[in-house]
Amino acid sequence: MRTSEAFVLGTMAGAAVAWFWGRGIADYLGEQTRGVRVGAADGLRAADEKAGQVLDRSGHTLRRAEEFLQDTKEHVSEALRAGQEAIRPAPRTREA
Repeated sequence: MRTSEAFVLGTMAGAAVAWFWGRGIADYLGEQTRGVRVGAADGLRAADEKAGQVLDRSGHTLRRAEEFLQDTKEHVSEALRAGQEAIRPAPRTREA
């Protein structure tokens, strides 16, 4: 038997198997992988919950950091204004 004939015969045999026993094979595999799929779904749910918790904490931390930065900005601005006033020379008086 030549390679091309073997290929055609194998294709026909595979199609017949899929036609006659395809549903049974799919059902069998579905039942055999049920536990794995349930575990994967539970893992995804747990990851979703944990991600939500982390993002909530991160949001709180970011708000605190934003408040800190705003306070720091105000303190730096006050310090720079005070420094400007301290080194600015007094206005000249005009001598007549």
